[in-house]
Amino acid sequence: MAEPTISWNDILEVGQGGPGCGQLFVNGKQPKGAFRYLPPALVHDGHVYASTFVPGGFIVCEIDPDTLARREVTARLPYARLQAIEGDDIVYVDRHDGDSVSRVTIRRPQPFLARLTGRFGKRG
Repeated sequence: MAEPTISWNDILEVGQGGPGCGQLFVNGKQPKGAFRYLPPALVHDGHVYASTFVPGGFIVCEIDPDTLARREVTARLPYARLQAIEGDDIVYVDRHDGDSVSRVTIRRPQPFLARLTGRFGKRG
């Protein structure tokens, strides 16, 4: 399986003196929803991770390159410019005017059957 290709278009400053956010394309197509993203986006384990601009901040999300579905990985953050992925942690700069760094762990949803087994325990 080839790595997804990432490209950007229409990068504009959000707010006066704010960061530039634009339209993200994964394999030539835009993810679902009318969102603007803060470059750069990162590829890890076959998914694309990007920081979505939302009112009042940013949400780090995971994009499936096949379906272009977007899943939120974090709650709203004041700022999140992605830097790297180390293990299961996304490393991001958390201030527009500095180089302070934070981390968030990628938590993938469990399949339905695994949730049921964990909730009720194994019988037998």
